[in-house]
Amino acid sequence: MIVLRKAVLEDIPNIYEQLHLNYVKKYCKGEEEAQWEIHKKWYTFLINSSSYILYTIEDIGGKFLGSIKFEIENETSIICIFIAKELRGKGYSKIIIESSIDEMKFEKPEVSVVLAYILEENEISILSFEKSGFIYEGMEEYEGVDNLLYVKWIDRN
Repeated sequence: MIVLRKAVLEDIPNIYEQLHLNYVKKYCKGEEEAQWEIHKKWYTFLINSSSYILYTIEDIGGKFLGSIKFEIENETSIICIFIAKELRGKGYSKIIIESSIDEMKFEKPEVSVVLAYILEENEISILSFEKSGFIYEGMEEYEGVDNLLYVKWIDRN
């Protein structure tokens, strides 16, 4: 069983370890402590900001299994999901995406559309978002990189 809950400051080390630490060790040699401080400040901001919602995914025992971030601007939200390797390929993505959108709708009822920017080679993510009701809208640059844009309109019923 998996649990989706709002992230708290105590989650930052787990998020950093799972999402960033390998990259930092590989590409930022000698800067590990500085990178940790930068990421800690960034996630503290995310958790406390009204423009973002950050959820963690964990098992029933509290083991970190991923995170979902929503960047909110007026009626639009951009979703970003990370799922730990041990959870991938087991059919949880659709449930996690849909559950997180339901939670986000409760917290931000003004949001009417969710955008997902997905790298073209990330076929598994594409399938997960399509199964979750997202529709392909075309290529779009996001954060300086060409991505496939998938859109889901929020059903308020």
